[in-house]
Amino acid sequence: MTALSHDTLWSKLLDALYPPDVACTLCGRETLLGEDRLCNDCRTSLSPSPALVCPAGLDGITAAYRYSGGARNGVRALKYQNQVRLAPYFADAITLPSDWQIDYVVPVPLHPLKKWLRSYNQSDCIAQELCKRYALQQRSDLLQRTRFTRSQTTLNEFERAKNVSRAFVANYNVQGKNILLIDDVTTTHSTLLACTSALRAAGAEKIYTACATAATRGSDRE
Repeated sequence: MTALSHDTLWSKLLDALYPPDVACTLCGRETLLGEDRLCNDCRTSLSPSPALVCPAGLDGITAAYRYSGGARNGVRALKYQNQVRLAPYFADAITLPSDWQIDYVVPVPLHPLKKWLRSYNQSDCIAQELCKRYALQQRSDLLQRTRFTRSQTTLNEFERAKNVSRAFVANYNVQGKNILLIDDVTTTHSTLLACTSALRAAGAEKIYTACATAATRGSDRE
């Protein structure tokens, strides 16, 4: 008998914990599902992200969902509850514009201590799945978070920008390259712009960003 690979065993374990035919992909609740494997509550609460205004410094920005309802719950489960099974769902929902010329995909990094505490980087998980789908090359070594920053959740726009200012350093291997930054959620774009500043300083050519969700300032703030 051929031994099952680690990935196969892990897949079977996830299917046992979250049966794909009876448990909602986003909330994990066992209930009646549609063909999309979502419960009615999650499905009706999903809202595509509106077109985002690209801030100065970036060459393009896109997001899959508005950060509300089932998408918000799913991102929080991925981010804080070790639900890495949700990374393929959010990656599949991201559509990259056809005119983006991308050399490397770079997930927004966590500080090493925070990554150690969490054991994984949710943006890295999304990036891995997106690279599989678009046949792109991921480089998680090109950008590092060098300062441990407090959570952005309770901060206003000015505080968010100050919190992540100069928190990142980029590798000079980005020089002349077009970079796609991946994050789970963006609100004021402060983290993305701080990453962009570091990448520009190291010589990156074009910088695009793709996020699983985008929070509108107001009721669905992160």
